[in-house]
Amino acid sequence: MRRFRFERAFLSVILLGVLLAGCTFVPVGEDEQIANIQTIIAGTPSATPTATATATATATATATPTFGPSPTATATATATATPLPPTPTPNPALAGFSYCTQTVGAPTGRFSASLQELRTVGNPAFEQLDLFFELSPGSAPLSATVSCLTLADVQIVSTSTTLTTPYVVRIDLSGWLRDDRFTASLPAQTLTFTTTRTISQAIVLTDAQADVGATILIPLAEPVPFRVTLTDNRLSIAVARTSTFGVASDTLRVPSGSSPANIEPMFFLFDGDVWKLDANTTVVGEGMTRRLAGAVNLTDSAETETHLAVSPNGDYLAFCRSEAGLDPSDAALAVPSTLWLLPLAGGEAQPLAQVGVSCADPVFSPDGATIAFAVDETGALPTQWMIYTVPVSGGEPTRLETVLDEWSRFAPQWLSGNRLLYRAEAPDGRSSLFLRLSDGKVLDVGATLLTDERLVVRYRGFGTLLASPGGEYAAVEALRADDPGADLLILDSAGQLVERIGTQRVVLPPPTPTPTARPTATPTPTPTVTPTGTVTPQLPTATPTATALPTATPEVVPPQPIREGPFWSRPLGWDAEGRLLYLTTLCASDLVQDYQLYRWRGLQRSELLATGQSLGGIGSTIVRNQQLFYAAVAGADPGPRGPETQNQRSSTALWVWDLKGGNRQILLDLVRGVRELR
Repeated sequence: MRRFRFERAFLSVILLGVLLAGCTFVPVGEDEQIANIQTIIAGTPSATPTATATATATATATATPTFGPSPTATATATATATPLPPTPTPNPALAGFSYCTQTVGAPTGRFSASLQELRTVGNPAFEQLDLFFELSPGSAPLSATVSCLTLADVQIVSTSTTLTTPYVVRIDLSGWLRDDRFTASLPAQTLTFTTTRTISQAIVLTDAQADVGATILIPLAEPVPFRVTLTDNRLSIAVARTSTFGVASDTLRVPSGSSPANIEPMFFLFDGDVWKLDANTTVVGEGMTRRLAGAVNLTDSAETETHLAVSPNGDYLAFCRSEAGLDPSDAALAVPSTLWLLPLAGGEAQPLAQVGVSCADPVFSPDGATIAFAVDETGALPTQWMIYTVPVSGGEPTRLETVLDEWSRFAPQWLSGNRLLYRAEAPDGRSSLFLRLSDGKVLDVGATLLTDERLVVRYRGFGTLLASPGGEYAAVEALRADDPGADLLILDSAGQLVERIGTQRVVLPPPTPTPTARPTATPTPTPTVTPTGTVTPQLPTATPTATALPTATPEVVPPQPIREGPFWSRPLGWDAEGRLLYLTTLCASDLVQDYQLYRWRGLQRSELLATGQSLGGIGSTIVRNQQLFYAAVAGADPGPRGPETQNQRSSTALWVWDLKGGNRQILLDLVRGVRELR
């Protein structure tokens, strides 16, 4: 049994000298007081508003009402034992608060400014840190991005301050020019607030090697929602006093009902071996704890098994097996591997195809007679994959395309009519979807999906690709080009767009002139703490020279798009009736995944099955008939939650949700992650 190898990667920034300054907490002004204090104290903070039962979706002109699986007798969602969680009572004092990453100002611009004051205020529902800036004449507008994340995801090396809290609010001032005004007004410092509870410190981090940018961290004892506002060059970060969710908020991690009467067969990769989940055995491997099912190691080999596939009838497994002593996760170059076939009715695994250097992404055709897989033919970087097919009964592997070009082809999926849809990427960053017809003709169906009707680039590439069991439809993540996130595209067997799920509507606010900078106040020679709780940073004895920046009429801030709709839409799997289960994440957040689980029943017919909030991640998933299997990971990848987490270091639980019977239970606990539920 191979033990999991941890990978450690940390991004280092330099924390300069620490300057302690005491700050006094002061009550909020009358304009920020809440009329009914008792209501605020008793109120429960609300999460981001829950999406309606109908997913935001826009059908393209090519779609017709005939697309989609045949409607069932009942158009509403199948009743489950656990209803959707009730919507929390909104707290009027926390309007606009959320766990979403929030940006104010023009995020791509660089600005020159001095920091004049830091001030803390508070009321019964939240505490607030105000930063007052003064822009240089002709400077671009002030901008900032604020997020809440775990301490492990901050990825800093602090030489003079030890962060002991598990969470932080990170204020990223990436556009702040490191000019004289910056140097004079913001020495590195740790500000301590002794009379506040939630905001106890503000830690300033700068990279001595950079010529732009600064980061301010607010340590937090628990994850709490926040709100960011920018008014007249005053940047305000308000932090709620209490969290808005608990264990019960994460629906996909809350058991419901009893044990499913029957658990469909399911396979997965763990520690480089192929395992079968078995409810009829008490056997488990090292690092596993049985709940409702045990797990049997089907390969238990010295080699590393990767890229697993299960035949439609469940009689064969196909997987790629690397050579003994070589772990693909530890190698920079391709590790030699071969396509193997394992009969589940009994017998030993046998090599089926050895082409090129290594194999990946095997998938059975709907009739189970053929396997398509990707082959790295050279082992050179950048890796260039090609699609091959091989009969399950054995024979010579066939390369689908004889052309030699720059495209790398991988992740094949079978569609009806003996067609193959697969992803393609070029070294220059281009991405597309290729469709190979039964007569051998290859179509670039992704080109029309990447742009809109005005030929404006809509998407920069594609992510997870999943075909329905019969190959009538395929679902693919479309990675947005203009902002982070992904839509979900439903394609028919001809590669034509049927429905776009997650498209966001753009609302442009009217242009706003940049506020005129306040007159520069007479600087004070040393930092001071005023009785009102204001911190005045150290300034030079003379006003910094601003002649380097040309004097200009205050410019108009370009309209910033306001987008409505989910941040990320991800396919989970197709059920036996050709209905797609998919997961949407409401907003980009580095800490909390605010999700909804939907079932697509045809053109513009999606039903909401569950909503929840989670601090963890959702890994690999698979749907077997009416049962959804998923890996609930305790941790998640750094960055916004939404796509499938690749975290292999955190503890993981395998769950099953019987959507027909309404039973949701833990099957197996593992000390680390699994790959490729199949």
